[in-house]
Amino acid sequence: MKRAYYELRRVVFVMGAVILSPFIYFFISYRKPRASDDKPIRILIIPHLTRIGDLMCATPVFRAIKEEYPDAQVAVLVAGRLEGLLRNNRSVDEIIIYRHFDLWGTIKKIRSGNFDWSFSLSGTSISSVISFLSLIPSRTKITRRPRPFSEFLTDWTANYHTRYEYHTYLPRRYLDMLKFIGIESPREEKELGISPEGERKAKIHSFDVGISVSAGNKIKEWGDFKFLELARKIKEKYSARVVFIGSKNEEERLRKLVGGEFAVVCDFNLEEISSMLKRLKLFIAVDTGLIHMAHALKVPL
Repeated sequence: MKRAYYELRRVVFVMGAVILSPFIYFFISYRKPRASDDKPIRILIIPHLTRIGDLMCATPVFRAIKEEYPDAQVAVLVAGRLEGLLRNNRSVDEIIIYRHFDLWGTIKKIRSGNFDWSFSLSGTSISSVISFLSLIPSRTKITRRPRPFSEFLTDWTANYHTRYEYHTYLPRRYLDMLKFIGIESPREEKELGISPEGERKAKIHSFDVGISVSAGNKIKEWGDFKFLELARKIKEKYSARVVFIGSKNEEERLRKLVGGEFAVVCDFNLEEISSMLKRLKLFIAVDTGLIHMAHALKVPL
């Protein structure tokens, strides 16, 4: 019931943007930066709001903007549970929390920031409408095929578009959008910050191989017992110290799986887990958020 309510509200916002578009364009015309302005450029990045892997693939965008425009103010809109991934990112000046239960409040918060550019890396209808209703003069979005009709319906809200071809390297496609602000051929490496609290907690651990069995989408999971058998073979052949890593919600599942045979670590949050990952010699997982984090830390996969 709640999901249906949020979907209905999303449709209402899209239709509201269509109906009010003449007035919105009028107000946007008064917010366009003048050529003589010498104030630092203000940029809003809207990655996929809830996916760890997509957010990690967006980190080269933050860095590329700061390298080209050191004085630029970079803000990122994300769901509250992903905030920890950005707290220690030196290229992010502001984190704006997306509140699905207060969508208009989120738009008002963004509007108060007087942003010059927005980049919708996800290309979703809601990110397009947020940029438009926030009166941001220059709005860029990614497009893809196939896609939901709602995304097609909101293409007109952006002044610039970049086509995403499936099975292309996502950071490269995101970075391609920066050509609209004069950034060409930036570095593609992902970045992940380290927290002091994570370092404090991680220094008591000493493991060689980390394993994560879960994924945000069940269809991506390999099977818990397959990971357990793999851990046994690694331990037997290499005498490696193996640890199963997960969230607090996965602790019972992991402890039941390993039965005391291997260590289980589930007391690190998203802000802290990078300290644990960077100490590993090898990390094993399916296509999930943690593997993108390990990749950013250059941990062998």
